[in-house]
Amino acid sequence: MDHLPPKTLNFGEDKTYNLDEYGFLDPPEQWDVNFANGMARLQGIYDGLTKEHWDFIHYIREKFLKENDLPLLVIACADNKLRLNKLSSLFPTGYFRGACRIAGINYKFMCDINIWHTYETKPSFKREFKVTLQGFLEDFNMWTERFAHLVSAEWELPRGLTTKHWEVIYFLRNCYLITNNIPSVFEVCKANNLDIEDLKELFPGGYRRGACRIAGLPYFS
Repeated sequence: MDHLPPKTLNFGEDKTYNLDEYGFLDPPEQWDVNFANGMARLQGIYDGLTKEHWDFIHYIREKFLKENDLPLLVIACADNKLRLNKLSSLFPTGYFRGACRIAGINYKFMCDINIWHTYETKPSFKREFKVTLQGFLEDFNMWTERFAHLVSAEWELPRGLTTKHWEVIYFLRNCYLITNNIPSVFEVCKANNLDIEDLKELFPGGYRRGACRIAGLPYFS
């Protein structure tokens, strides 16, 4: 896979920060408050870091420095009594690409601790798969489970793809393979013992742009 070249940043100060090919601080020992504030602006936090931001940043850094760990998203939210939508409003680019990057957690550490951390930070799936402008797989037969994982990274699911996700995904693929048609949302819910709200919770992108897209079904039936 092609990587972006390493680069440097400075934020109007004498100090220059080195980044890895994914845009994370490397080495992490460079981190300071100036880096956090500057990276926050680059991540779309234009009004500055508030106490809520800093509480979460210091929490991540303490886990990183003292425990050599990085909690999963759902655990980090629970420890800080934050709902997912609140964390999203604090860090618009997400937990890993936003909060962890601002906190100076480096990419290699994230990989070493838990490979699932890296799905959000990997280069776009568009580099690995041929997709339409809408992000749908061009060829149904080129689908792999990795494609599903990369698409799901957009949604920041607390537990990743669960057994129920895979049941729906493979149901959709099998239906399309046999009938060459995309089943209705009601057929999918009935077959998988779900109601509409359950499906929305499983696939935040919706039915067509969420469930069907992640299953590799085409944009139009």
